[in-house]
Amino acid sequence: MDAVIPIIIVHTGDCFYLETILRQARRFNPDSHIYLISDASTNHYEFVEHIDINEYYASANMFKSVYRHMSINPYGYELFCFLRWFIILDFVEKNNIEHFLCMDSDVMLYCNVDEIFGKWTDYDMTMCLFEGPQYSLFSKNSLKKFCDYIYTHYSEEARFEEVKKWNLTHGGVSDMRFFTYYSQCPNVCVFNTGQVLDGSCFDFNMKVPQGFEMQGRLKKIHWRDGLPYGKELATGKLIRFNALHFQGGVKHKLNRYIYRDLPLMQRCWKNILWVFNPKRLKSRINELKKIVGNKQMFAYFIQKRVFGK
Repeated sequence: MDAVIPIIIVHTGDCFYLETILRQARRFNPDSHIYLISDASTNHYEFVEHIDINEYYASANMFKSVYRHMSINPYGYELFCFLRWFIILDFVEKNNIEHFLCMDSDVMLYCNVDEIFGKWTDYDMTMCLFEGPQYSLFSKNSLKKFCDYIYTHYSEEARFEEVKKWNLTHGGVSDMRFFTYYSQCPNVCVFNTGQVLDGSCFDFNMKVPQGFEMQGRLKKIHWRDGLPYGKELATGKLIRFNALHFQGGVKHKLNRYIYRDLPLMQRCWKNILWVFNPKRLKSRINELKKIVGNKQMFAYFIQKRVFGK
């Protein structure tokens, strides 16, 4: 049977982890359309369909004209997190795509999208723990409504007053905050992919316990037949993760997961290449510069790393 639900990833820049993420998605979804909406730097992965991001900026530019920054993240970073939804909307409307999975570019997928998300197409959308859009299933119509919700909260002063009243802790206003409040709206039907269902669930963030056993700052992963599981603390049962989310600096530790089954010498060599990958080193330096150069972000970083709050 032909795959029905395409995977859409919006990402700019050919970063050190992107190929790993794309190959993982293709591995579990050999027949699916995987659309990488990106810039020219990533137009060399032949196993996905590259889409020129510049062709789908009409709605994004409209939102950009009303956006007001209220996040500790840099303006450009946070703005793009919002813009991607408008970019995807223009893409699916132009190409008449009814249902689709929007996936973050730092997600390792361990499931077939049609088999899992095909059960939830009657919902308006999916979220992880009613907050995370790491893997969000939308319909064309439901994404339009969500984008309208975001746009009017910035363009209409009365609604923008609501935004300013939202709790500005934990990094300020982001697109994730909009997902949380949108999920609470009347007549919006959301499926929570972070809940355990039929022995599996989706990881919200490797750094967030989510009721599972931890190993240091990350979830402890138990591998069974090449698939990741976590031990649920309440039951002691092993629960399969359909995907793992390597948000932020955790991306630098991806090598621990992708090379784990290689013979010792090969694994050591692969890890050396990973650690000293020029793209990765440049990314790490830029991340540190971004943190040190932003007082709010630096304070938040210290609070999380030193005090664990």
